[in-house]
Amino acid sequence: MSRASPFGAATVMLALAGPAAAQDQRTVSAHNMQLAVEICLRNYRTEQTLPQAFGAAGFSVSSGTDAGFASFSADGVTGVFSTSPAQGYCSVQSTLVDLATAGNLGGRIAHSLFPGQVHAGGPEHPVGAPLPPCAGLQVFAPQQLITITYAAAGNSGECITDGTSAVVINM
Repeated sequence: MSRASPFGAATVMLALAGPAAAQDQRTVSAHNMQLAVEICLRNYRTEQTLPQAFGAAGFSVSSGTDAGFASFSADGVTGVFSTSPAQGYCSVQSTLVDLATAGNLGGRIAHSLFPGQVHAGGPEHPVGAPLPPCAGLQVFAPQQLITITYAAAGNSGECITDGTSAVVINM
């Protein structure tokens, strides 16, 4: 996408300028995935502002197939999010961003937005046990636990290294 727009008052300005301009497709996809993950994490307590935040950043936004959900897309990424505080959820997928890159960018964004509040593994992960490759993160955000997990793109939720990725955020 080549359009970058300023954000409205309800959304904090993102560190990124907007969807990536013309570059190689993998770089564009990684940039857009990073931007989408950041939008989701910045709006973790105001899910109802997600449609405006994605639209202002240059993503295409449409109503989802289920009530309370919406879809978004930009070059190389697609996703879905919930606009209901009772179902805080955001998923960003790409067939061009590999799992390692998705994990690195998810962790980088979480640590920058919630310094000192990010821990490896999910809530059920036994303390001291080795972490599997897609274990994800727990973010002890103000007033709420956020979990971030990683998987291959698609609906399987499996940790398959096939050159695709999904970042799933439960808020």
